Amino acid sequence: MKVIGLTGGIGSGKTSVANKLRRLGAMVFDADEAARQALLPDCACYEKVAAAFGREILEPGGGIKRDVLAAIVFENKERLNLLEGIVHRYVWQQADSFLDECRRRGEKAAVLDIPLLIEKGWHEKMDEVWLIEVSIETQLQRTMKRSGLTEDEVRKRIAAQLPLAEKRRYATVIIINEGTWQETEKQIAAAWEKTIK
Repeated sequence: MKVIGLTGGIGSGKTSVANKLRRLGAMVFDADEAARQALLPDCACYEKVAAAFGREILEPGGGIKRDVLAAIVFENKERLNLLEGIVHRYVWQQADSFLDECRRRGEKAAVLDIPLLIEKGWHEKMDEVWLIEVSIETQLQRTMKRSGLTEDEVRKRIAAQLPLAEKRRYATVIIINEGTWQETEKQIAAAWEKTIK
């Protein structure tokens, strides 16, 4: 079974590409969703994060104030590394379980949708790395529109990720997501067809 790492910067369209792959029959693991689950009160990561960042990040009902936590970590690289160290271990355990299930099902390929795939060195575990490429201007526009974040907040998130030129060095497949969605879909379908041959 081929393991495909799907990655791209914030606002690059990873979710749309992953959804298109699902429609083509791909099994797709969503690392962002696993990271969200890691911060839920019933996950072992929750208490570790609360202990590391203080009770001020907790909602009165027990949930984590994600906006407060994000403001802390995107202002401080050491704090970001601390959070990632806690959450990413859980995410990779979930990804491993997903891949085991795909192998049991006899899938030809499985996709791991992981924003920090290259930054964390996880690309080394992949058979292929698919990079979704867009300009910084597109990242800013899409992310601000989708999330309501300010330009400065989005730029901080972009700065926390590896530059696109560096990511390109590790890519097996590059999907340009700047034109029409139909153009992007054609690229995805062609790459998927080639992978599962």
